Amino acid sequence: MNKQVLLFLSLFVMCACTKEETPEKETGYLTLNIGQATSLKSGVEITDFILRISEGNTELIKERIGDLSEQIALPVGTYSVEAYSMEFSEPKFEMPFYSGKTTVDIEAGETKEASLICSQGNAGIKVVWSDDFSDAFSTFQAEINCVQGYLTYLRDETRTGYFLPGTVSISILADGQTITGGTVQLAARDMVTATLKPYRDDRTGSLTISIAIDETVNEREIEIIVDPEYRETEPNSQENPYTVDEGIRKQNQGENGVWITGYIVGSKPATTSDYDFVTKENWRDSNIVLADDIDEIDEWNVIFVEFLIAQYRNPLNLVNNPNNLHQKVLIKGNIRGYFTPVHAGLRDLTGYSIL
Repeated sequence: MNKQVLLFLSLFVMCACTKEETPEKETGYLTLNIGQATSLKSGVEITDFILRISEGNTELIKERIGDLSEQIALPVGTYSVEAYSMEFSEPKFEMPFYSGKTTVDIEAGETKEASLICSQGNAGIKVVWSDDFSDAFSTFQAEINCVQGYLTYLRDETRTGYFLPGTVSISILADGQTITGGTVQLAARDMVTATLKPYRDDRTGSLTISIAIDETVNEREIEIIVDPEYRETEPNSQENPYTVDEGIRKQNQGENGVWITGYIVGSKPATTSDYDFVTKENWRDSNIVLADDIDEIDEWNVIFVEFLIAQYRNPLNLVNNPNNLHQKVLIKGNIRGYFTPVHAGLRDLTGYSIL
């Protein structure tokens, strides 16, 4: 369902000088007019949104929209205009948040209009226990972890938990045993229903701002299959290392001193947003990329291995050792999030072996 909530903010040119006078610095004034204030799913009214106006790195205004004064002086310049419903930094139940941002140039004597579309900035996960699951286990609960924290879903929990975009891992505590449920990649506006089943499947100017709230989301369903006869495997060791897939699933648990085995399939480029790790011209000597599949190209199916010291960088990096490409290796380190957005990483290395 689409709901649109419109907020109009107007900045009118006001100058306190006469034609004969030369102003030292012209200013404008911000006035607030609300056209409509429809309640959102989160129960937050538009008047409760925070409006933030910044010039470069300088924040000029950060106020609850309902508390804004009728006149706010604003000089000519380029401004970042942002509206958001709440601060959201860690997982919470029933806490969708909405935000939108744009840039506006204020010019002397002109009226500019900027429109912000405020859409849901986090993702929701609801856990559903199938009837068969309840029959197979007597006690159970789920925990969903991400870099920012975690939420515990008890067996009678019906609320939706909200998380920042990124990778989350799901684990189930059933009849006293912790069972890995896998990882889920979340994007903003995703609304995921995770159903658990019991059997394993294989200068001055004037500014007018309008804000619209877009509550459409990407709804999807996933199934998590759990074996009632599941038993913990042998502890991680050099003889019993994690696969890359297992390492990815452990990402948000922050395990230290673990062995991971996989194939070297590339190196991440220097550009933060560039995950084309297979292009040789982009490689750098500060990391390598491990995968279970020698032909892997998906950034979410790999582990990025960080080199901080020459002891590991020199023999393993692809820039100086191109023959290491597709070589199977065994590396020991700490499983941590790496890069932005956060991906699975192996950092602070303490051992390695080329197989």
